[in-house]
Amino acid sequence: MSSTPFTPETLPRRAALERLGMGIVALTVPGASADVASTTRAAADAARQLQTEAELSALLPLAGVPSLSLAQIVGGRVSSMALGAARAGESDRVTPDTVYAAASLTKTVFAWVFLGFVQEGLVSLDRPVRDYLPLPNPDDARSATITARHLLSHTGGWRNWRNTPAQLLTADFEPGSRWSYSGEGFFFLQRVLEKLTGKSIGVLMRERVFVPLGMTRSSMASLAELEVNRAAGHDGRGGPAVVFGRPTMLALRQQMSERGLTAEAARVEDVEQAMRSAEPTLPVLPNFLSPNAAASLLTTASDFARFLRHMVTARARGGADAAIVAQMMSPQIRCNARVQWGLGVGLETVGSRTYAWQWGDNPGFKNYYFADPIGETAMVVFTNGDRGARIYERAIRALTSEDHPGFLWL
Repeated sequence: MSSTPFTPETLPRRAALERLGMGIVALTVPGASADVASTTRAAADAARQLQTEAELSALLPLAGVPSLSLAQIVGGRVSSMALGAARAGESDRVTPDTVYAAASLTKTVFAWVFLGFVQEGLVSLDRPVRDYLPLPNPDDARSATITARHLLSHTGGWRNWRNTPAQLLTADFEPGSRWSYSGEGFFFLQRVLEKLTGKSIGVLMRERVFVPLGMTRSSMASLAELEVNRAAGHDGRGGPAVVFGRPTMLALRQQMSERGLTAEAARVEDVEQAMRSAEPTLPVLPNFLSPNAAASLLTTASDFARFLRHMVTARARGGADAAIVAQMMSPQIRCNARVQWGLGVGLETVGSRTYAWQWGDNPGFKNYYFADPIGETAMVVFTNGDRGARIYERAIRALTSEDHPGFLWL
């Protein structure tokens, strides 16, 4: 895939193939060599990718979405595409290394880390989480039985987020009996890990995922060095989206710097302190706190592809990684005929396969990934506009020739 958009009318197919180093190849005939057949398929794939780039480049301005950045994994090989501008009206073009807000794609990476600690015996999936940390609302009887398994599969009964201190966090149904999306649940598990390990979620993610996988432009906190080549969020009409939490993040950077640390080392209590000083009118609740295990990952298509490749090739490696993926892919609750939820991932039936998936929905950013650990394929698409779902759906369909039940279910 190319990272530069173009108009197909000005680039004939022959020139396009030559640009990609494919040249013109013969048709596959019985008895033709495997090399010729492989080259023919590569040329056809290249032509389709070029056409897709042109089509998506035309659709981006119609949707009011300034850019997309995607990466596709097939059998361990990674290809990428980046189209558009990091900020509307400006000339800075995005690349596969442009930083986007991953939004809820964060949850899958956090679940990987959490399940690693489960494998090591530090924490249990089926022990009530109140055994590790006091509940936000200890008077709620249903919450007393909530486990990490419930929270990772969105079956604990807690709401997605509280927005005022008057909203008590209660289980709206018997844990395990229904599905209801909950960022609060993931944030609570973040606090559990921080208590058990004595480390911040930012440090744990760096130690367990970012450094081992070479994800050099990823962080759970908004680091100053990631602001270079970072995509800005945009609203539904393509204008700049409101940026939340900036004063708190600047205060947090200063607060941690005075201790000789980066914002990644900040634990929940550090962020709460920074918010009280920088934005005292905001309620000190999980929905307003970052780093946040449910939604604060900053990353690139190239970096997230490293994680996805690690995930979809784990089965072949075996060991602890394969066990983590098996846990993630284990169905916990059915949402409809083709959508279930596992541990930290959605599960969708595509043909005869079960894919992991998750969507991301932060103000100004709409993202999606899918991963097939059996077929060792995956794709992630980041967009920096509130209408980005219209773009990522078209991109995935065009490049994979597959539809996804998750698109209809969202």
